[in-house]
Amino acid sequence: LAGPGVAMGSFLCALVPKYVFGYGWDWKYSMLMGSICAATDPVAVVGLLKALGASQKLSMVIAGESLLNDGTAVVFYYLFLKLCRGATFTAPEIVQFFARMALGGPAIGVAFALAG
Repeated sequence: LAGPGVAMGSFLCALVPKYVFGYGWDWKYSMLMGSICAATDPVAVVGLLKALGASQKLSMVIAGESLLNDGTAVVFYYLFLKLCRGATFTAPEIVQFFARMALGGPAIGVAFALAG
């Protein structure tokens, strides 16, 4: 749920600068701001789980999900930053961009692991 959840959170956060603040921003800039605000804070949730005595496994799952959410928010930020700087994307190019960002890091990590 990291992708759809962060996308929805980015969109909902983008509504504030678009309609409440009255800056006159278009959607690109509003979504850039929304992607910054959409990243979640896992420290508070994991701290609460520890205080409640939840299992270590549940804490690790939530921390991992938060890392995935943060990574997805960074990809959204990078996409909207490119759009704000004048880049244009078609729908297949956006899918390719997300695939490259999601699979590129692990591929580089595996390559370095095999080389070392």
